[in-house]
Amino acid sequence: MTATGSSATRVALLMRDAGRLEAGRDSRRRGVQDVAPPRPSTLKFAELGSFLAARRAEVTPEQVGLPGGGSRRLTGLRREEVAMLAGIGASWYAWIEQGRAKNVSLEILEAIAHVLRLNEVECLHMMRLAGYAVPRRPRNPVDDDRRLAMRVVDSFLSKPAYFMDRYWDVLAANSLATRLLGFEGANHNYLESLFLDPRAPDRFADWERVADEAVARFRTQSGEYLGDPRLAALTQHLREGSAVFADLWERHRFGDGTQVTQVLTHPGLGQVSLSHICLDFAARPGLQLILLDPQSGAVADRLARWAQDAPLPEAGVRVPA
Repeated sequence: MTATGSSATRVALLMRDAGRLEAGRDSRRRGVQDVAPPRPSTLKFAELGSFLAARRAEVTPEQVGLPGGGSRRLTGLRREEVAMLAGIGASWYAWIEQGRAKNVSLEILEAIAHVLRLNEVECLHMMRLAGYAVPRRPRNPVDDDRRLAMRVVDSFLSKPAYFMDRYWDVLAANSLATRLLGFEGANHNYLESLFLDPRAPDRFADWERVADEAVARFRTQSGEYLGDPRLAALTQHLREGSAVFADLWERHRFGDGTQVTQVLTHPGLGQVSLSHICLDFAARPGLQLILLDPQSGAVADRLARWAQDAPLPEAGVRVPA
């Protein structure tokens, strides 16, 4: 089995277990048909179809063992090919992509995920759009988690840090983050700054990658709030104002972006490489704490000297009420 297939299977098994627990039945293994999905909104079904179509366009026939080339005009798979490989009817798969199929079983979703080579994050997103209540994946404590927790409690608030909400409005930031990222005003929106401010590409040495990762995370989060009018308005505003955002949005890429690297360039500091760490709060849906940690002692020293050369206000991060 491929790694992609394993991801789809892990997600399906996790959901089957959740269905068994919720139903309060015995612990023997049962089929996926026992998990009855709730009926999501029409908007979610349409988004599911759009997502599958985008993923289908990126899988070549050769990747799934089919002949390519010749007079073929499509670089990706045809609907009929996905249906054949997933073992379902072509008409039924077409209905799914058209947003007309209302009760798609876990077995079918798992088969489609395998054909389209979805990773685990994409599988979970697909399941949510199909109407399944996806449980949080249990995590085992590991050394990396402990090290991250220690870094947060020991010293992070003396380094660049800021809070954002589900709309990526910057709710609060410490002075280092404000100076480093150029946050301006009380209603600063991170995505508007990243895509609509012409200075943004100069602020990030790897702006294209930062933009790609930001849209992937934003799209992943947006799946939890489909139908939110303010979120829809923000997305449309960004699509109309930035061709780059519009292109990335249409690619339907997903990612959690919990820990990535960003290389920032500041006229008073030079170029610095930072770990961009995003923490979500289970009790406060949509609230995100962003922590920027220097990736080396040398970068940390430069940041500290920069802060000392221009004394900062004592106000630290203000946690929103």
